[in-house]
Amino acid sequence: MKKAFTSILICLTAFAVMCLTGCINAFAEHEYNDNEKIVQLEDRYAKEISVFNSIEGGYSLTVSKFYGRQTLWKKNLENSAQMQIRLDLSVSSGSAKVVYIDCNDNITVLIECLQGGGSGAQSATKTISLTSGLNRLKIVGCDCKDVDLKMYFDEP
Repeated sequence: MKKAFTSILICLTAFAVMCLTGCINAFAEHEYNDNEKIVQLEDRYAKEISVFNSIEGGYSLTVSKFYGRQTLWKKNLENSAQMQIRLDLSVSSGSAKVVYIDCNDNITVLIECLQGGGSGAQSATKTISLTSGLNRLKIVGCDCKDVDLKMYFDEP
């Protein structure tokens, strides 16, 4: 009787863990293209083994697993300005993108690696028209593994 109870308990625990994993994936998939969620000031993400560093000329982010949305850079400007940014993004699986959000909550996708979309590595150089007010760069991910992001730019 005791063994049967233990077996049932183990099965229920394993089922609950699988359901929660599915909920995280469903949450991330739903919010990946939801601009209302992406522009929110609050970040919402889950990640494992993450390192975000300042490097010469920009920033570097490496993450073993990532779901959600995280602000990587923000700047409040008095005057509009132009900024050129070079981005290198790679993921071994999942979907990830880096977006620019202006003070009016308009979103511009700067770079994106899509699940099943061929190469898991992309590079791009973009010129961004920064607005007066709050400007942000965010990473948005869904079921990402082995994220490697480099952003090179001169801050205004």
